[in-house]
Amino acid sequence: MSLSFGEIVEPSTRAFWDDYDDEAVDEQVSHANNLEWIWYNDQEETSEEQSMQKTLQAPFHFVIIEGQKVFSFIGKVLLDGQCKPICQLSCGTVSMFHLPAEKLLLCVSEELDPNLFGQITHRLSAWLDAAETVSSISLQPAVLYKGLTEQEQEKVCFIKALTANRILDDIGLLEAPNVITGVAAGVASYRKFGRKKEAAVYGCYLDSVILDSVSSEPILRLLKALGVPCADRYELKFKTSSNLYL
Repeated sequence: MSLSFGEIVEPSTRAFWDDYDDEAVDEQVSHANNLEWIWYNDQEETSEEQSMQKTLQAPFHFVIIEGQKVFSFIGKVLLDGQCKPICQLSCGTVSMFHLPAEKLLLCVSEELDPNLFGQITHRLSAWLDAAETVSSISLQPAVLYKGLTEQEQEKVCFIKALTANRILDDIGLLEAPNVITGVAAGVASYRKFGRKKEAAVYGCYLDSVILDSVSSEPILRLLKALGVPCADRYELKFKTSSNLYL
C-alpha cells in the first residue's frame, strides 16, 4: 500500500485509541498522586509533619506568585538574594520560602500543566487553612488581556485586581472576560469557596515573559505592599550564548 507524505492512517478499530487514552490517564493520575514535598533540612532529620508544623506556629500571611521564569526573579530579589527555599514539590516547579521575622510564607510556582493545578493546590491546603491572609499573584502576557486602554498598551507591565480592595492606587480592576488561571487561581478559589475566607487576587500583565528592571518595577512595588521584603531594583544579566563570529 502506497502512502502519501503526511497522510494519517487510522486503525480499523477503537481498541488502539482506547488503550492509548487509558495509558495517558493512568500516567497523569500516577504523576499527580506522587506529588510530595522535598524538605531542605540543614540540621538533624525531621519528618514532613514536623517540618510543616514549624511554619504553622504563628499567624502568617501566605503569598503565591506564579509565572514563567519567576523562580529566578524571586531568588534574586527576595531579601536581596539571601533567602533560600525550605521545600520543593517533587514536580520541580513549586517552591516554598519561609520568612519567620516577616510572618510570611511565599510560594513560587512555574507549573504549566493544567492537570496538576488542583493537586498542587491540595498540597498547599494546610497553609491555606492556617493563613491569616492570602494573596495570589499571576504573571501573564499582556496580549492575553482583553480590553486594553491606550495607556495600558504603552506600559511594559500593568496590574489588575480581582476585587475592589486594591492595595496600590495604580492597580485597576480586572474586568470580564479576563480571568486568572493556574495554581494562583486554585489557591484563591480554595480559600474563598473551600474555607469561606477572603483572598486577594492580582494579575500582572507583561509585554515579555522575561522580566527586566523596567517591567519588574510594578511587581516589586506590589510585593513590598504585601509585606514581602524585596530589593529596590531587579537587574537582568544577559549571558553571551551566540556562536556568531564577527
